[in-house]
Amino acid sequence: MAPRRTVQNLFGLKPEEVNALTVLSGLEGFRGGKNSPDVAAVAANALARRLSGQWGGKDIRNIAKAPGQYVAVDNYSMSQLSDPTFGAKVLGGEAEFNRLRNIVNNPDLVGQQFNKSKGAQSFRGVSAYGNKKPGDYMPVPGQSNFYFNGLQGDLYNKGASLFSQAGAPVTGPTPPPPVPGAETGDRRSVEEILGSALGLASKPGLDVVNQQASSLLGSVKNAMIKSLIPSIINPLGF
Repeated sequence: MAPRRTVQNLFGLKPEEVNALTVLSGLEGFRGGKNSPDVAAVAANALARRLSGQWGGKDIRNIAKAPGQYVAVDNYSMSQLSDPTFGAKVLGGEAEFNRLRNIVNNPDLVGQQFNKSKGAQSFRGVSAYGNKKPGDYMPVPGQSNFYFNGLQGDLYNKGASLFSQAGAPVTGPTPPPPVPGAETGDRRSVEEILGSALGLASKPGLDVVNQQASSLLGSVKNAMIKSLIPSIINPLGF
């Protein structure tokens, strides 16, 4: 069965960007609840900003480090955010890093938050609940960040379209045709294969094939020698 698509291949993220998205989402989001929906919401928020291009560009690391945005990663460098070893250290261990990485790389979980928040580009943390307005979205009421300022028009549609492809199998370039005999471990000699390819034998009988292929190679060899004799005898062409 072909592997399912991930956030990484849907959005064309580098592995370092997925690591940065994991650290950002794990530190900025509330990790409780089934499948940590606020972690997925932070990831959706960063991806919405990536679609916009107005919050640090297209690289998740630049978006994470845009001035005055994600306070949780203010003190970390882009190279630290890219490093899974560092990520495991600040998130509480390799197992937790991997769990969160699986969440932010899961287009079903992140896409759900993207759609519910309408591709929100902005959020406020839990300390700002007094500023919550009708329509602002919270994945886990009373615990999560809340999200607003959704993408508009074509940008939102582009993101929703990408997430809608989550169930499609990953496809790659068509592989080249196999080398004859390679798939069965063909051990025939060059003479045998050449003889069979040129139709010199209807069946791969070794004696017949070898005899006919050797005769053909001998003829080719004689013709090459004859063509070289004049230049050997008279190399200067007089």
